Amino acid sequence: MKFMEIFACLNDYAGLLSLLAVLAAIIVLYRIYRKQRKDEIQSIKDELDAMEDVSLFPMSSSERDLYTRKFLLEKRLKRN
Repeated sequence: MKFMEIFACLNDYAGLLSLLAVLAAIIVLYRIYRKQRKDEIQSIKDELDAMEDVSLFPMSSSERDLYTRKFLLEKRLKRN
């Protein structure tokens, strides 16, 4: 008889439990997204910091590419 009461209680709250499960899934996905975004921004900052150590002169083709990439990374950071 006890099991029937438990199943009846679970059946009564099935909708609420489903809603809570969906909310928990959304929260977990959101936190994962934010963590990945934070890691991406940190990666961009780290790459920019590494570029700061490179001297500006003489400006070869490869260095020009480096500074172009640096400009683009700074632009991406400002958007975020």
